[in-house]
Amino acid sequence: MSMTDDIGEQGSCTTCTFSEDFSNYWTAVMFFKHPNGTYKRVPIMQNSALPNGINGGMTIYYTQQDFNSNGNQKITAFKPSFRMTVGSPTTNGLNDAKGHAGLRFVCLTDKNTRLPELPDFPTKPCKGGIMTVHHFPSCWDGKNLDSPDHQSHMYNTAKEAFSPAGPCPASHPVRMPQVAYETLWDTTQFTNVWPKDGSNPFVLSYGDNKGYGTHAD
Repeated sequence: MSMTDDIGEQGSCTTCTFSEDFSNYWTAVMFFKHPNGTYKRVPIMQNSALPNGINGGMTIYYTQQDFNSNGNQKITAFKPSFRMTVGSPTTNGLNDAKGHAGLRFVCLTDKNTRLPELPDFPTKPCKGGIMTVHHFPSCWDGKNLDSPDHQSHMYNTAKEAFSPAGPCPASHPVRMPQVAYETLWDTTQFTNVWPKDGSNPFVLSYGDNKGYGTHAD
């Protein structure tokens, strides 16, 4: 598949609840590493915000949450063929992970839990599973639909997830919708086989067992 074309325009079907949405959304899969060395994929479960009858899947938000105190800047819709990513699989330190605003994990008590947000995997079994959160930057340079690193054409003014953000800078003056992913992982089925030494048993599909490099496209 060529990524120089407008994939959304070519789409003829979608797995999204809204049949008009032909955009592509991606984040890494989570696996459980059993003490015997085998791996098992962690299933996704339904978000409490989704209608009954929907079986799993990421929840994709398009919101104005970050815009409510920045002078009510005009919001511009995404252009055809627009692309961006957030986070980096090469992030390998806690301090660097903390520097990625809006990329967090939540140890769920139930599906409505949203705090506290953690920069890495929880260190104990979570009663309701684990949620990963990916907030994308929302300030665009107004020119480039993509960039070599898939990020430089965007700028993030938010300090943390779902919080008021400052105005877009002159280098990236165009306000875009705030895109955010919530992915709920059903880690509860692995609680009884959590390693006895207390080490984290979860790993993301690119080999990250800390969660520092969580990223999304």
